[in-house]
This record gives sequence, structure tokens and C-alpha cells, in this order.
Amino acid sequence: MTIVITPVDETPNRKAPIGAAQATVSFDADPRHVETARRVAADVLGEAGVRDRDAIGAVQLLVSEIVTNAIVHGSADSVSLRLSCDDRAEILIEVDDHSPGSPEVREAGPEDESGRGMRLVAHFAREWGRKGTCTWCTVAAGPAAAG
Repeated sequence: MTIVITPVDETPNRKAPIGAAQATVSFDADPRHVETARRVAADVLGEAGVRDRDAIGAVQLLVSEIVTNAIVHGSADSVSLRLSCDDRAEILIEVDDHSPGSPEVREAGPEDESGRGMRLVAHFAREWGRKGTCTWCTVAAGPAAAG
């Protein structure tokens, strides 16, 4: 597995404290790779200059939930994650499980050990959906402090 985080805009005179960055990574559909996906998300946001810990935590949570959902419910041997942050701190998370099924927001009972992931996505993401075999969501990190 190779992870490359790419700064998208390296314009030296940009006024915003946020730069654009993106990463794409594919990995085996193994739950051990959820932590890798979380690290990739933090690294992309760090490269882009996002310093808001709440935003970083929310993005990592969404990545965890969507990647876990893809691993548990997808029928493919691999999962692909693409995460991008533009210069306005608009974050796009895309997880492709290469499976035809769609995620559902479910009502999990208090004793259920699972079934809350897509409810969290629906709550924290500004928008989310499914296009083909890819589940995506967007998050606005808002203004970030330069650091």
C-alpha cells in the first residue's frame, strides 16, 4: 500500500491559511486498515493547514465509519479512499467498496452493538450520498488557524 499526499495548490502568494491537499489509497478489506485511513485523513488535513481539532476529529470519525461500513458490508476484496481538502477547507471523503449495495441510515437500539455508522455520517456530514459503488460525504472545516 502506497500513500501519497499531494498538495494541490502551492501558490506562494495565496492569502488563505488553507491550502489544498488530497490523497488516494487502496487497501485490502481488512478492519486493521481503518486506522490507516484515519491517519491518512489527519495527514491530508495537516498538509492543507487545517488545525481545527474538532474538524479533524469529525473527518476522522466519518472516514472510520464509511471505511468500516465498506469493509463489513462490501463484497469486494479491497476498498479505496480518496480524501481531498480545497483551499476553503471544504473536505470531500469518497470511499469505494466496489459493491453494488447502498448504505442505509438505520435505527439501532440501545443494546445493539452496530448500526449507528451511517447515522453518524448523516449527522456530521454536510451532505452525503452514493454514486455508483462510491459512498461520499462533505465536511466544511471552516476557517482554520494558521499554524
